[in-house]
Amino acid sequence: MLNLIKLEIKKMKVGSVLLSFIGINLGIISLLLLLGIDPEAASEFLTSYESVFMLIEMFVVAASVIYASVLLSSMIIEEFKDKTITVLFMYPVNRKKILLSKLTIISFITFFFVSMSNIIVFLSFYYLNTNLHYISAPLTQDLLMEKAIHIFVISIACAGMSLIPLLFGMIKHSVSATVISSILIVAILSSSTDNGTNLFSFVFVPIILGVSGFVIAYAVINKAVKADL
Repeated sequence: MLNLIKLEIKKMKVGSVLLSFIGINLGIISLLLLLGIDPEAASEFLTSYESVFMLIEMFVVAASVIYASVLLSSMIIEEFKDKTITVLFMYPVNRKKILLSKLTIISFITFFFVSMSNIIVFLSFYYLNTNLHYISAPLTQDLLMEKAIHIFVISIACAGMSLIPLLFGMIKHSVSATVISSILIVAILSSSTDNGTNLFSFVFVPIILGVSGFVIAYAVINKAVKADL
């Protein structure tokens, strides 16, 4: 399994993944700067470190889950669509392990993106705040510890949640269905409830979706390896 993961990493364009990671972080930092420029937006979204943490987390998760769907499309869906996966299945290697190695890489990349992007973007905002003074309240160690644990949990949840689009993409081996389903997941999580919060603020929601993602992905793989290509 480990050797398969190493082979898949060699096949990937690692430089492209790193550029995407940098682009996502720069994009979110730019969005925060735009919010800071507008006094009304700043007074609504940049009122406390708690609200900034939530805002950054929402942006990061949205970008990471959608990017994961792009990886799913290129690494799995397109290979089934073009039937190039049959070449891999001809090797004396367990089919399930081949697909699991691909999903493991995608889950790990998602975990890395969510965890590191949250840290990088928040540190960037904290540096900007020391100069632009959006938030006057001090950043406490208790809040940092609480958010560090929260980010770790959410990163694991997103690693599983990012695999849900595989279910929709594998129905007709559709790249567009894979990406669109990831956008819909993000839209549902970001939708506001009656009290003004969003579903993502309830930590059990992404956790349930994360567990569901791992289960769904495993079920899809079991079906895929038994199908006639």
